[in-house]
Amino acid sequence: MTVGSPLLVALRAANDAVPEALVRFDAAVRAGACGPTFEEYSARIADDLAPWRETMYFDLAAPPAGEVADARLLAAAEAVGVELPPRFVDYLRARASVAPEVLQIVLGYDAGGPAAAPRLKYYLIFKADSSAAVERLRQAVGAPPLPAALDPSTVYIVGVDLSDRGLHDFKIYVRLAPARLRAALRNLGDFAELWRGSRYLVYQRCLIGGGEQVYFHAASADVLERELARRARRQPAAAALRTQVSAMNRAPGGAWRPWILSLPFARGRLLEAPSNLYFHRDDDACDTLHARDAEDRTDRR
Repeated sequence: MTVGSPLLVALRAANDAVPEALVRFDAAVRAGACGPTFEEYSARIADDLAPWRETMYFDLAAPPAGEVADARLLAAAEAVGVELPPRFVDYLRARASVAPEVLQIVLGYDAGGPAAAPRLKYYLIFKADSSAAVERLRQAVGAPPLPAALDPSTVYIVGVDLSDRGLHDFKIYVRLAPARLRAALRNLGDFAELWRGSRYLVYQRCLIGGGEQVYFHAASADVLERELARRARRQPAAAALRTQVSAMNRAPGGAWRPWILSLPFARGRLLEAPSNLYFHRDDDACDTLHARDAEDRTDRR
């Protein structure tokens, strides 16, 4: 099979057993003249490694990108066998996410692993007051109401995960105000290098699954490469990921380097596992996420 995607070329260089559903997702999202602004690779590090995940970002600074992204999700859902809720299909066809407050539309696929079902993903990243856009999307997919304590205007990212059974989860993300970090994350000092090496931290809450995570958006890939090397000495899944990424980086198309690490969060404390590590290529335009997001989208409660 001919694989033109830089990520799939790299994945096949490391392990030829790329799931067919991920290949179909990749092809559906790339089909056509307007491609994603940049792509992201990620893996889940737990007792086992779940390495088959891809995310593509459509920056709405390009006029047709929003309409293209929504149309591509419809195609991707058909390609991977996920039936979308009817109201969500109407939402996508109406291009309801193409709004001034939306910075990027994000499409993703997680092919799953030993303990997780495959999931199709649709996320919105905001650059301004997100209240109306979050509520439109929530109603379209039939998700639970947001927590009463949350100011919806502070939502930085909203995410929808869908499986072959329908809505899997509805996730909200807020940037954590620097002044609140030590109070909110009681053991932050145990992760001092990660914290000091990050541009900002983002809190995630899953409204259906109930899980919570904190995302460290690194100022330098070096910070997360050192963290992965440290973990690899005692976590077999981390060692396997490090080996895989080294093999991916021997493929043509540029080196894959980490830029975000997520850690689980429970009862005021960060945990080490299971965690997710996110990579982009050195030549990708992923810094548009930071450069164009001029407003500090923090939760100021």
